[in-house]
Amino acid sequence: MDLTSELLLKFPATQISTLKNFKKSRITIHPQAYGFNLCYLNMFKNLTADLDISNRIKELHVWKTSEFDGYSIFNNINLYLSYLKQDINEVTLIIHHQQSFSEDELAFLMELCSREFIQFIKSTKFDIRSLNPRKTLHLINTHLSRQTLLTLNKESSLKPHHQMSLELLAHLLSCSRNQLNQRMKNIKQERTQIFNELSLHSSCVKELIDRPDSCLSTEKIWRS
Repeated sequence: MDLTSELLLKFPATQISTLKNFKKSRITIHPQAYGFNLCYLNMFKNLTADLDISNRIKELHVWKTSEFDGYSIFNNINLYLSYLKQDINEVTLIIHHQQSFSEDELAFLMELCSREFIQFIKSTKFDIRSLNPRKTLHLINTHLSRQTLLTLNKESSLKPHHQMSLELLAHLLSCSRNQLNQRMKNIKQERTQIFNELSLHSSCVKELIDRPDSCLSTEKIWRS
């Protein structure tokens, strides 16, 4: 069963509506899904090309709850971001009316959205040369379901951890661990160079580099 079928089985759609001007619609990311949105935004910055949505029906699952006047997004955030980025005007809304979520329902959605994000990064091409592997791992391990990550590690014949490793991230992105390690080294070198250049013109920056435990006062900052 695919993820959309799982969603509809748990939360049947109660209404279908067509938006003629998607960009001006009152749709927001549900607060419980902010973490997933951060994960997607991070990956969207590293796309090799816009997602190809030309041959698919422009539809979006949205939620109508007592918390918001408009609609909110929980899953399919990648489509939501793509529709905004590519100036899609007409979108069919598949509306789920839900006054509130129980703990079990939230757990179900967190698990489903986590698997959805994993599918997204496995099936999409990214520019490894612009990716920040450390930041990507931090976002994934902070916001994705621990059960999803545990299952993924087991399926990949890795240690049964509840966190994603650099090795697993490389596997999902179809690159090598060495490529991600090299990218992290490059980022560190770039930042070191920037700090070194700043230290030539700022005594505060130089003090922070020489003495990381130093305490900077407002006076020091102004004087630098």
